[in-house]
Amino acid sequence: MAADCGHFCYFYYLCPQTCPFDCGYLNIRLHYSKHLTLSLMKKLLLIVTCLMMLNTIVSAQGNSGDLFKDKIAMGVDVFNDMVMDAPADIKFRGFNPGANIYAMRNFPLGKSNFAFAAGLGLGMHNMFSNSTLQDTSGVSFFSKIPDKTTGGSDLSYKKSKLSLTYLDVPAELRFKTESGFRIAIGIKVGYLINAHTKYKGDDFEDGSKTKIKISSLPNMQSWRFGPNMQIGYKWVNLTAFYSLSKVFEENLGPQIYPISLGLSLRPF
Repeated sequence: MAADCGHFCYFYYLCPQTCPFDCGYLNIRLHYSKHLTLSLMKKLLLIVTCLMMLNTIVSAQGNSGDLFKDKIAMGVDVFNDMVMDAPADIKFRGFNPGANIYAMRNFPLGKSNFAFAAGLGLGMHNMFSNSTLQDTSGVSFFSKIPDKTTGGSDLSYKKSKLSLTYLDVPAELRFKTESGFRIAIGIKVGYLINAHTKYKGDDFEDGSKTKIKISSLPNMQSWRFGPNMQIGYKWVNLTAFYSLSKVFEENLGPQIYPISLGLSLRPF
C-alpha cells in the first residue's frame, strides 16, 4: 500500500489488519517506532521470565552460593553505532566505533544465580557522515558536503563526524552459572557532558586543506536512556544498547538515534 506521499507503508505490508490509518510518511515512521519499542519491551520481559525459570532449575540442582562477589569491578565495551532515522540525503558510515568505560558493584540476591548491579561510566560515540552540522534560525540540520568548492574545483575530505560523550548510570539484573555462562539485562541513563563536530578535508571555498572542530552545539538532547543487554561466557560478552531518546531535541534537529552492538570485557 502506498501512503499519500507515495512512500511504501511497511507496517501495512506486514500486518494490514492492525494498521489503523491511511498514513502519511511521517505517521508511518512514528507508528513503526512505537511498534519497535513495544516489541523490544516484550522481548525483554520474555528474557526475564526465562531467566527466572532457569534459576529455579539451576537452584534445584544446587550451586556454590558464591557466584557473585559483593564488590566493585571495572568493565570496557567496544561497539559500533548504527545511526537510525537519518535524513534521506545524508549517509552515515557503516562503521562508527565507540567505547564505554564503567565501574559497577554487584549486590548478590541471596544464594541465587542472580545479582543486581549498578554503577557509573562514560559512553563515547562517533558518528561519521557525508555532511556537516549546521544551525539556522535556531534549528540544527545536516548539510551534505558538496562535490565542488565555490570556485568549481573538486572537493575531497577525510572525515566529518559528530562526537558525543555521556556520563552514564547503568543498572542491571545479572544471571550467572557455575560454568561461566552469563547474561545481563538492564537500563542505562546518561547525561551529555561533551558534544562536538570535526571536519578534516578541503575548504569549501578555496579548496585548501583545513581542520575544523566546533564544540558549542545547540539543540542537543541533554539526557539519553534505553535498555542494554549482555550475553557471553566468563569475561567476554556480546553487548547491545538501544537508545529510546534522540540525539537532538524534538523539532530542533534531526531525530537520529543510535543502536550500539559490540563486545564487552567485564569480570562479574
